Amino acid sequence: MTAASRGSGRRLVVEADGGSRGNPGVAGYGALVRDPANGRVLVELAEPLGKASNNVAEYSGLLAGLRAVLDLDPGATVRVKMDSKLVVEQMSGRWKIKHEDMRRLALEARDLCAEISDAGGSVDFEWIPREKNKDADALSNDAMDGKSVHRIVTNEAGDGSDADRESSSLPAQGDSEIASTPTSTRPLRLLLVQAPLDDAAVPRVVTAVRRLVGPGTSVVGADDDLATRMAADLAAALEVEPHTAGDWSGQAPGEGADDRVRTAYHSLTASGGTVVAVTSRRGVLSVLADVLDTPVERFWAVATAPGSLTAVWVWEDGSASVAFTNRTDHLA
Repeated sequence: MTAASRGSGRRLVVEADGGSRGNPGVAGYGALVRDPANGRVLVELAEPLGKASNNVAEYSGLLAGLRAVLDLDPGATVRVKMDSKLVVEQMSGRWKIKHEDMRRLALEARDLCAEISDAGGSVDFEWIPREKNKDADALSNDAMDGKSVHRIVTNEAGDGSDADRESSSLPAQGDSEIASTPTSTRPLRLLLVQAPLDDAAVPRVVTAVRRLVGPGTSVVGADDDLATRMAADLAAALEVEPHTAGDWSGQAPGEGADDRVRTAYHSLTASGGTVVAVTSRRGVLSVLADVLDTPVERFWAVATAPGSLTAVWVWEDGSASVAFTNRTDHLA
């Protein structure tokens, strides 16, 4: 049986949106996955992006929706509905992509579509007017307000039982809506910054981080000279106080994961929120090893570069996922 014949036969709809107040300005995206058979929403997502353009936010919403499909059912037949004519026409291959940021995001989206296709599914795109995209638009406005949303319906029977897993609008520190979450622990959005080799890369790293995080972000890091300066510049850009400590240095004796980094990471999972952590390559890999349960003999198998970004998300139930690793386009 070929990959193309192994599709699940399930149909899913992705509705995505993004916005920027200022263009570029404070940006965020919203995305949801819906079962078209009954209209039931299966996943809702929203995430602040810091300062970015409308188009970057729109593409970010598309990427989030496609990743959610891959988590739900990679062999599904998917219809993507967006009110961005630009994204729909570019992804359908009818318009050229001239801007470098758009080209990078479109290639990433096409890679995700290819994963769905390889699993036997398919993806097509439909433009819809804004008034028919209100749910995704509302989520993107939540994101521009500094809130992060991740709601997954695991009880698809829709009987309202506790099998529905939901995390409410998050991660701004002290957000009053946190009281509505089902547990006292907030999800963690952790952005790991591998310390660059010299100061020249610091401004580009700061700019990249600001595109990915919003208000209420905390900054922690290692206490060596360069990591401390990197953390200080990030904290200044985000208007917060940095907290540096040897726990994030990744220099403890021994092979494989650094237990001090893992302990520091576990402390963050207990408090939740959005955190930027400046650490070493071993520090980044120590967190990834914890999330992925990497055996010690494969500890160094993941490539990461100085100045790169890696993102880890941890939900209230303790489950964690790696959103991306070794992002380095900002260094080019």
